[in-house]
Amino acid sequence: MDRAGATPKSAAGRTACINIRALPLQLLLRSHPQWRERPVAVVEEEKPLSPILWLNAAAVRGGIRPGMKYAAALSLDRGLCAGTVSEAEAAAAVRQVHGALDRFSPRVEPSTEEPGIFWVDAGGLDWLYASLEDWAGQMHAALSALELSASVVVGFGRFGAYAIARARNAVAVLPSVEAEEAEYRKVGLVHLRLEPKLRERLDKLAVHTVGDFLALPGERIARHLGEQARELYRFAAGDRPLPLQPRALPEPLQARMELDDNESDARSLLFRVSQLLAPLLKAAGERYQAAAALRLAFRQENGTRHRCRVQAAEPTLDARILLELVGLHLETVSFPFPPVELRLEVEGVGVTADKLNLLQENPDRDRGSAMRALARVRAEFGPGSVLTARLASGHLPEARFAWRPFGKLAAATPRPVAVRALVRRAHARPRVLEGQSVNWQAPSGPGPPPEHLVSGGWWVREVRRDYRFVDTARGETLWVYYDHRRARWYVQGRVE
Repeated sequence: MDRAGATPKSAAGRTACINIRALPLQLLLRSHPQWRERPVAVVEEEKPLSPILWLNAAAVRGGIRPGMKYAAALSLDRGLCAGTVSEAEAAAAVRQVHGALDRFSPRVEPSTEEPGIFWVDAGGLDWLYASLEDWAGQMHAALSALELSASVVVGFGRFGAYAIARARNAVAVLPSVEAEEAEYRKVGLVHLRLEPKLRERLDKLAVHTVGDFLALPGERIARHLGEQARELYRFAAGDRPLPLQPRALPEPLQARMELDDNESDARSLLFRVSQLLAPLLKAAGERYQAAAALRLAFRQENGTRHRCRVQAAEPTLDARILLELVGLHLETVSFPFPPVELRLEVEGVGVTADKLNLLQENPDRDRGSAMRALARVRAEFGPGSVLTARLASGHLPEARFAWRPFGKLAAATPRPVAVRALVRRAHARPRVLEGQSVNWQAPSGPGPPPEHLVSGGWWVREVRRDYRFVDTARGETLWVYYDHRRARWYVQGRVE
């Protein structure tokens, strides 16, 4: 391969979009391969009045449409096969695909709005693969090995690659920015994810393609067509040029321990489960997750395993509720051979910040007990283990406070104010922004402007940061910045 001539068509500045079509439907068919030749639908619940969410081609040919009630669909085709796909199953599939794509690029961004959509950075990969076509083909083959049908489009911009991937069912590498724009402008709006009412209004306006949509006056979009149309217009027109936001694969919430030979009764095993469960629930809360179920696996002395799954009535962070369910199950189990190993995994589901606060315990503060607890920590780990923050002079936000030895816990003395100010909880070290969906509007109310540039630091190292406030899908308001030198988003702190 002529390396000197590879630069114009290389992976430099390239972004790929992977679209796993109708992911819930594919997961249902993967679980029931005997249904593949029959009409199949994914329903919200297995009840007569439950709406239909996803359909295969055979069901569509029978006159069934998304949104139709399950009972009405059965009246059209008695042979319709239907099932449900939980959020946990979809999230597990997204993690599985993320893991497969992670072998082809270190920068993978799963969409939090459309499960099954992934953006992958192709930067610098022309030195590892014969061509972009070879790279995209290998990714497609890896997804096929997972029994998932996907389209892979290697383009130049986020929207262009996304729109073409939604419309095509193939592997495509676009040769130029001009070719990408010409291609995505021809994509029909029927291929994009739009609300039914918006789609109907656009049909009445004879707006059928992305090109037709971009020809509309942008300043009137929100007023006449709504917020979703405005966001789509900004995305398609490049007014929202977000950089790729890669996310690291989350570590599973699991733990293991070796068991003694005499630990085979339900009470002893429940105690061991409680030891593993407490730190896992704490880690789940830090991820803004709650435990929907627990998976337990006991390896017995002869090598066989006993596995069970205990599901809570609703997601919770209360260990007592989960341990009660585990105890009820263990009372019914007898082990032919002593268990020698325990593995515990928490199935976490995402929750909002408000829901997380309700799930977590918030006991009343006891100043005396707090001081005694801090004294025990100081005695065991030294005076440097109990610190408090003090304001300091510094160029960067993380340098504007310093840690000092903690003295006495003073009672809170709140002052009445006319307007509540934003309270920022700054991290001692900025954290990479991962795994969260944000919108880029400033929070309402008083406070700093939505965008603020910090630069300088030439006397140590050059710094250029673009700060702003963002609202996450979890209900938080984060204080983040884009580091131009590292080309990544970081969380500086949060607003409370």
